[in-house]
Amino acid sequence: MAIKHVIIHVVKRDNDGQKVFKKLREAENSTAGMAAQLTDGLIELFSNAHLNIGEFGVDGDNSAHPVFEQKLVSFYPQDDENCSDFVKLTRELADRYENIISRDTLQSVKGGFLVFYQYEKNGSDWLAVAVLNKTEGIDVEDDLDVVASEILDLKKLHLGASINLSQWKDGISTRYIRFRAGLASEVRDYFEEYIGCQRDKHAAQIETQKLKDAIQDFGKNQCEMTEEVIALKVAQAHDFIKEQQKAGNEIKLNHVANHVFPDQAESFSIFAKENHDLPEEIAIDPKILKRYKKISGRGKGISISFDRELLNTTVKYDNGQLIFTDIPDSLRVAIEEDQAAAEDEETLAT
Repeated sequence: MAIKHVIIHVVKRDNDGQKVFKKLREAENSTAGMAAQLTDGLIELFSNAHLNIGEFGVDGDNSAHPVFEQKLVSFYPQDDENCSDFVKLTRELADRYENIISRDTLQSVKGGFLVFYQYEKNGSDWLAVAVLNKTEGIDVEDDLDVVASEILDLKKLHLGASINLSQWKDGISTRYIRFRAGLASEVRDYFEEYIGCQRDKHAAQIETQKLKDAIQDFGKNQCEMTEEVIALKVAQAHDFIKEQQKAGNEIKLNHVANHVFPDQAESFSIFAKENHDLPEEIAIDPKILKRYKKISGRGKGISISFDRELLNTTVKYDNGQLIFTDIPDSLRVAIEEDQAAAEDEETLAT
């Protein structure tokens, strides 16, 4: 991961109804030292936060270009992911932010420190913006007196967006923006308008499937587990998620990792984020989750188990009969060997 640009502007008010205070930098912040620690912390925040996923659009129309996207078009050439003037771009975006929160209907919105930064991760360029505020802390002066102190709050991402510039330019994906817009409708609506992003209605379906894929991929390629053990791991994830939902808890990737891969929880979390693009908090689709558990039955000397998605494809049910149009090679070989042995026995008997 490489930080290419970072700059901090201030657009905020201390109390409701006050005029917005704005201070914009004339030059980029250094990408080394404390600024690098800041951006590393922000990238980690985006990894651990519950993020919505979507694309640019206006009132549900993804062919309409919001102001934020128009600015990107002006400063990022189509064939180049280097910004022509990062300072000017971010100053204009900060001005846009000021115009929005200065509206009469948004006098309770405080704003904050706008941190813009561009970084490279997993072969893609990203442009991120986070709205940060200070939190109270404790410091010790040279004479060892304890005093109150204020620092930027990097423990939780309240407002922020990260745009995959590479995917945005390709125009193929509709999931190139990750954004955190808060829970209060007033805050959520104004920030989504500022970024010009709209949510992916299929995010829950995609994330639920990606979690299953991640478990299977990690079990097979990282742990060299058998198909039976992997199926058990997927079923464990299903049961755990159902328990968490029943208790009213958010589904967090690290909790699933601790339950399914207790000895490799951290490794699985990193693998799922980097290779399957999963956020820390996962939206769950009940229909996709149901597919985690195989359809199975046992009785009368028969034991059958198969993935739910195979029903009505390679497995068909018709009037009390199951018809398999494709079977595992191991099962086919076992049947053919048994038939061959039976034919040999019959030949010897005659």
